[in-house]
Amino acid sequence: MINLAAGRWAGFGIAGNFAGHLEQAGEVRDFATLKKTGAGPKGMFPFHLSIEGHFLAVDPVSSSAMVLPEGAQVQGEPEVALACELHYTAGNVVRVKPLAFAAFDDASIRREGAPKISVKKNWGPDSKGLSSRWIKLANGLDSGSGLDSWRIASFLGRDGGWNAYGIDSPVAGYTLYGPDLIAWIEEKLTAQADEGPLENLPLLLSKAGRPEHAVIAIGATRYTTLGETTYFQPGDSFAVAVYDPERIDSTLLPELCSRSESVDGLSLLVRKAHRI
Repeated sequence: MINLAAGRWAGFGIAGNFAGHLEQAGEVRDFATLKKTGAGPKGMFPFHLSIEGHFLAVDPVSSSAMVLPEGAQVQGEPEVALACELHYTAGNVVRVKPLAFAAFDDASIRREGAPKISVKKNWGPDSKGLSSRWIKLANGLDSGSGLDSWRIASFLGRDGGWNAYGIDSPVAGYTLYGPDLIAWIEEKLTAQADEGPLENLPLLLSKAGRPEHAVIAIGATRYTTLGETTYFQPGDSFAVAVYDPERIDSTLLPELCSRSESVDGLSLLVRKAHRI
């Protein structure tokens, strides 16, 4: 499916694909200079690319650990990640084929005015969280996708309890979803320019040797009051659950998080925070 150990993969995220998240995260000003305004996602950003000597070359993904840089305020971002094939056509057009999905934490350092989004996303090993439980997508994100009815929930584990960090949300509640989302991703990977906090993605893909696989996180949900006001501390645990409500009772999710137990109908990520 996707061999993360090989290093020949790209990691991308989407900024602003869930209404209200950027406002809660205090990042609206970062996009004030963009020519495109209005609702919907602002653009894509890289969090991993195999470019020699570049900070993004460091593999930031872990399924169990989270590193907290000294003095930094780190906030979790519960998301769905897609494992995708990337195909390059004549004229450098990028085509994207989703193969599977998993729970993802696009953890971010809260730093207003950062020159590029990527500098807040990859600060070394264990920056990002990705569940080891991938669930196959037989028909990608075409209409009627197996992902359509799933939901995203997240929880902070602290002082022996697990409390909701993000608002339990339907995957289909993303502003862009399905075939429209894939078409938008393809356009950004093909033509996104260097503007404001965004980077020239075609150039970066070229420097990375045109990787054939990518992990693409499709956007963070809104926070609960706890999530909006709470940064991680050493010893905290953070869980992201992407689950099928037809098979998983949401009231059981905190208990599953406490046991780090993935069951049928669930892609679960649980990782423990520690200092560098």
